[in-house]
Order: sequence, then C-alpha cells, then structure tokens
Amino acid sequence: MASTLLIVAVFVLDLIAFSLAVAAERRRNTGRVEADVNNNGYCVYESDIATGLGAGALVMLLASQLLVMAVTKCLCCGRAMRPSKSRSLAIFLFVSTWYVICTHLYLLNFLQFYSVLASI
Repeated sequence: MASTLLIVAVFVLDLIAFSLAVAAERRRNTGRVEADVNNNGYCVYESDIATGLGAGALVMLLASQLLVMAVTKCLCCGRAMRPSKSRSLAIFLFVSTWYVICTHLYLLNFLQFYSVLASI
C-alpha cells in the first residue's frame, strides 16, 4: 500500500511540474522593437511570469525526487554512506541527469534568444 501511495504522490507532483512547465512555455516573454524620440530602436518586453512558473516546475521535480529518496532511503537519506558501486552509480546518474537537463534547456533558450536577435 505504501508503494502505491508513493507512486501516486510522485505522479501528482510530476503532473503539476509538467503543467507548470507547459504554462511557462505558453506564457513566454515576448518583446517588440520601438523607437525613442531620437529614432533609436530599443526592446520593450511584456511582464514575465514564465520564470516563476518554470521555477515552480523545478521545485515540484525536486520535491518528487526528494520524496522518493526519503522513502526508499537512497543516497543521502539513508544510513551512513558506505562506498559501493551501486551507490556511486546512483549519485553519478542523479547529478549528470540534472546537469544534462539544465544544460540543454539553457542552450535551447540561448539559441531561441539568438534567433530573435538575428531577426531584428
């Protein structure tokens, strides 16, 4: 019963994170170029709620992972860390997964921003 409850809780947290991420993508910041009194162009951006929604999605994903680690007593939530191959692999995969996801999101955002600047 506890494992079913854990699966449901993790599913709900991940579903909330996914919903926040989709909402953040839909509410992305848009800008337009306007001219000042000297006819110089500058960018005017609308209010940005996407950052808060994205941060909320990140918090939900971290809460989901922390919940699984606490319940399963994995990594840092269990007994004193004893060196083992499986624990080292789990730590490596945990860190590398978050690193790869964050790096890809950063690069995708940079490339999209660069394509907007190139079109101006």
